[in-house]
Amino acid sequence: MATPDAATSDLTDTGPGDSTPDPHRLPSTVLPSRYDVRIRPSLDDASFSGHVRIALDVQRPTSTVVLNAIELGIDSVSVNGADATWELDATTERMTVTTRDELTGAAELEIEFTGILNDKLRGFYRSTYTDDDGVEQVIATTQMQATDCRRAFPCWDEPAFKAVFGITLDIDDGLTAISNGSEIERSSTEGRTVIRFADTMVMSPYLVAFVVGRLEMTEPVDVDGIPLRVVHVPGKSALTGFGLDVGTFSLRWFQEYYGIPYPSDKVDLIALPDFAAGAMENLGCITFRESLLLVDPDTSTQSERQNVADVVAHELAHMWFGDLVTMRWWNGIWLNEAFATFMEIAACDAFAPEWERWTSFGLERSMAFEVDSLASTRPVEFEVRSPAEADGMFDVLTYQKGGALLRMLEQYLGAERFREGVSHYLRTHAHANTETNDLWDAIEATSGEPVRQMMDSWIWQPGYPLVTAEIATVDGEAVVELRQERFEFAGGDSADGGNGWMIPVHVRSGAETTTLLLEPERSVTTAPVSDTDAIIVNAGGHGFFRVAYGPELRARLADPEALAGLTTLERYCLVDDAWAATLAGRMSAVDLLDLLDVFADEREYGVWQAVVVALGGVSRLVEGDALDALRGRVRTLVRPALSDLGDPVAGESDLTRKLRGLLTRTAGSLGRDDEIIATCRDLFTRSLDGASVDAELLSAATAVVAASGDAADYDRMLDGVSSASTPQEQLRLLFALAEYDDEQLAARTCELAMSDSVKTQNAPFLLRAAIGNRGQGASSWQFVQEHWDEANARFPGNTIVRMVDSVKLLNTAEAVDDARRFFADHPIEQATQTLEQILERQRVNAALRERDGSALDRELLSGAAG
Repeated sequence: MATPDAATSDLTDTGPGDSTPDPHRLPSTVLPSRYDVRIRPSLDDASFSGHVRIALDVQRPTSTVVLNAIELGIDSVSVNGADATWELDATTERMTVTTRDELTGAAELEIEFTGILNDKLRGFYRSTYTDDDGVEQVIATTQMQATDCRRAFPCWDEPAFKAVFGITLDIDDGLTAISNGSEIERSSTEGRTVIRFADTMVMSPYLVAFVVGRLEMTEPVDVDGIPLRVVHVPGKSALTGFGLDVGTFSLRWFQEYYGIPYPSDKVDLIALPDFAAGAMENLGCITFRESLLLVDPDTSTQSERQNVADVVAHELAHMWFGDLVTMRWWNGIWLNEAFATFMEIAACDAFAPEWERWTSFGLERSMAFEVDSLASTRPVEFEVRSPAEADGMFDVLTYQKGGALLRMLEQYLGAERFREGVSHYLRTHAHANTETNDLWDAIEATSGEPVRQMMDSWIWQPGYPLVTAEIATVDGEAVVELRQERFEFAGGDSADGGNGWMIPVHVRSGAETTTLLLEPERSVTTAPVSDTDAIIVNAGGHGFFRVAYGPELRARLADPEALAGLTTLERYCLVDDAWAATLAGRMSAVDLLDLLDVFADEREYGVWQAVVVALGGVSRLVEGDALDALRGRVRTLVRPALSDLGDPVAGESDLTRKLRGLLTRTAGSLGRDDEIIATCRDLFTRSLDGASVDAELLSAATAVVAASGDAADYDRMLDGVSSASTPQEQLRLLFALAEYDDEQLAARTCELAMSDSVKTQNAPFLLRAAIGNRGQGASSWQFVQEHWDEANARFPGNTIVRMVDSVKLLNTAEAVDDARRFFADHPIEQATQTLEQILERQRVNAALRERDGSALDRELLSGAAG
């Protein structure tokens, strides 16, 4: 286990306060304290001009000022009113200003510049929508994280260089302009309007935002003195209510949780037609994809509403954790994002307890388990130097693993002690920059627990533990014996076993006890247990580890009465751990199917999530008659629960409706149940005719019709994409086009993704879905290879590796070799480690098919024959 001090010593020596040359870190000889930025966008020709005046604190006498700038034209530069010379270096994305006289103390730098509104959804960029008259309208908007503020104006574009920002926008009359602060002054002349906004607090440049276009906004909601609005393109006001409700609740809830007032003067939630990420936590000016803010509660699924609630809460959580207190450098981005992930779940659990949000987080956490089971995983925190390496931090290990580790810590300490530590951290470091250890030390100071020691074992080494639990006899009494080792999939390269984790293991056998399992291979015994009690390790299901039960303990848990006594998340973990054990070669696919059969009486959505994931994975191991036999087992497994649920009734819970939708899709798409397919066709047709159909069933029916559909069905869905009334309906239909199991229709979908008909924010994900198609994935992957250069030129850089994520599902030896050869010649420089993980996961899937495919084939065919 690397120590934090050793791992960060390089970073500590190259940040502000040190002049060691580094191509990715600015010298700290001169520091900015305030920016006055004036921007004049021209939406018609996708350009802008600007002026920035920067107040400087000169730390050591110098005649050279170095800051960041890229893709900007520089018209003039002056320092303290005197002209200065400058040079731009596109390789290092730097601007070097040289003065005639040596600078000392306070100074002022002024720069006149020009730029383009790019189509790459980064920096100051161009977004478009079509109005009711069929006219394309342009929005000029920003996305600065991680290192793209330098594309909007020259600046010290690193998180530790905090400053106050005063923004002024010079816009055409009739347009709307929004920035971080409230509008405080407005003047008009010669067809233009100049708007000045209130100064921001001291903050990092990547949090600066401004948006200009023909936009509308809701009336502000007063949240304890803070006005909160939703901003959107014209005509979508009917979709703003839910986002306003979530935003109002979350803003109030976070102020109470943190015990600190909101650190700015207003909140605007802005829905944008084009956005590369999901949303961005710009102080007071939070930007979103439309589908993650605008929603119709009456026609959306619970998952679609939950996505909106999650993202709104996540970004508002950042106003404190990320904006008020900010990581010192990008190696610490995990802490910002992990904490916001933790807080989004906590806030949504308070907003809608009936959603059982901590239970559903189990599936999201499993995505992190999947990556962290690979030899090519990484520590949660690691050294980051370049912008490309910073981009690589935005993955499931940062968000889902990080959030899960914080949840595990909270459950160990207790919710109140954890909250007290977080509040202490934010108060201590308000308006400053921090390292990871600052949070652990703050929580340790208020709780008295060895928080840093515990969390260091999880943050600074890759992977996670498998805890083995067996019955042992100690002094004549039966006890539970626990051991830990690193969990890893079979089929990947051998991984280091790690140095062990400090694991808080909650064990329940009647009463619940907590044990700290400290070292690798060390045995720990819990309190004596009876001869018959079911014993659950990882009680509550919140620990970030998997459990392998010995034969006796496993037999006790297999009892239906014992299973019924477990929580939903505990049963979810049993299934999820079994699927992982199958991938790791610790359990056979045949035994896994037998285990899944035990859950025919299950009626909780969360558990069925895990069952369906496992069934989907197993279905990729067989073909032909064996696949037909597997489909029969799926139908047999799903039908009892689906029959019990019946038709939707008024007043039933969201999760009941959600379960009905999941089982309908599973029976129709995976089980190819003719009766369910017919029902889904009827539901889909009725919806096209204007009938009201339960949203969960309609979502399932759309997928089932696509999975079994023909060209006529395809055309109807394609027409629906352009006429959809909500962002959620549009995406539902768009991604269903990737479900068709027909070579010509699959080719149409791929061609569509490369056309102007699909926004570049969505096209990579449509191609990802096409590659994931069980029957046509290989041909879709071939299409992507043939159009690789075009995809890289058109799509946002951070979406390219996401586009190819489903290559891992192509699990033949030929597909493995093909992917290896292709990426050897076409690396994804901005996501090298993520790509390595995708390719290793493909090898794991291929190894599972090679190892278990034949035995599963025989078992299924013998069962069908019997």
